[in-house]
Amino acid sequence: MKRTRWLLTMVLGLVGLVFVPAASACGGLFCQNTPVDQQAERIIFTVNKNDTLTAYVQINYTGEAHDFSWVVPVPSVPKVDVAEIASFDELSNLTAPVFIPPLMPGCAAIPMPSVAFDSAGSGGVQVLASGTAGPYAYDVVTSSEPTELIMWLRKNKYRITEEMEPLIKVYTDEGLIFLAMKLQPNEGTQDIQPVVMTYKGTDPMIPLRLTAVAATPNMNIIAWVLADKQAVPTNYAHPTIDDKNIRSNFGASGGTNYIQVVDQTVDLYHGRAFITEYAGPSSTIATTANDKLVKQLLADYPYVTRVFARISPEEMTVDPTFKLVDAPDISNVHDLSKIDDKTFWACPDTDQTVQVQYDPNAVPQGFK
Repeated sequence: MKRTRWLLTMVLGLVGLVFVPAASACGGLFCQNTPVDQQAERIIFTVNKNDTLTAYVQINYTGEAHDFSWVVPVPSVPKVDVAEIASFDELSNLTAPVFIPPLMPGCAAIPMPSVAFDSAGSGGVQVLASGTAGPYAYDVVTSSEPTELIMWLRKNKYRITEEMEPLIKVYTDEGLIFLAMKLQPNEGTQDIQPVVMTYKGTDPMIPLRLTAVAATPNMNIIAWVLADKQAVPTNYAHPTIDDKNIRSNFGASGGTNYIQVVDQTVDLYHGRAFITEYAGPSSTIATTANDKLVKQLLADYPYVTRVFARISPEEMTVDPTFKLVDAPDISNVHDLSKIDDKTFWACPDTDQTVQVQYDPNAVPQGFK
């Protein structure tokens, strides 16, 4: 049976790491004229009981308001709404990795930092729905002919570049329809908000093939899945990070080499790997939540999973999908206090070699 899936482009935030977690973010899209700054992608999924998915997508855009547009393939006509960036920030703060370092020995010459780093219809094109949501006007369109669809999008101010054309065909051939959004008249780029879409589906999916059009090298990808079980990748590797490889690094965001270790680990699987940074009951983090949406999501969905990857455009050849499984919880708190203090703090004459190893058990069946 063909798996129901969701497809969409978005942008997510810098992973907040070490000592005190925090976050920032951006978003991915088809935009007109001005390339999208897709330094990271950040999205929240909820797996709903009525066989629908809701996707909250943060968008960060730099350019003129009249040049803004966003085109995303979806499996059915979505219900469209908007959210607030603060919700992404709070969920990131609640689930980002936290490292408890060993005490600094006298041989460590660099002082301990006092704060953490935050990280109209034509031809064969059917207009299935139109409307507004927050600052956006939108159309939901479909066509069996990708050429006619591209012409319609361009005619209606949704610019599709030549490199996007084959991707439109790919998703059209897969039976997807498209949500196209742009800012309403008199709305500026300062009014851009995260987009919320609810549509038919059961398996979250990130369309990295589409994202590759505007992606940057080693782009951060963070996704949260709120459901009744833990979410794991089905067609990407799922390795773990060995805390023994974590070292202090004052020149890095967060003060450790965590990002470098993630890069080395993901590269072992040719960019096709996600690290689970947090997986646990919603109640564990709900007590410290303040944001209205986050509090509601944690009350409605009993389990939260946060996954992280860093992938370059040339590695974005497969769209990752996720499924729900029964699996042990994964804490975002890493207690490094029992690691050799001199090694962690890079004292002279200590071995700073990081040993990252390929794990065949982390590879799903059929992985290539």
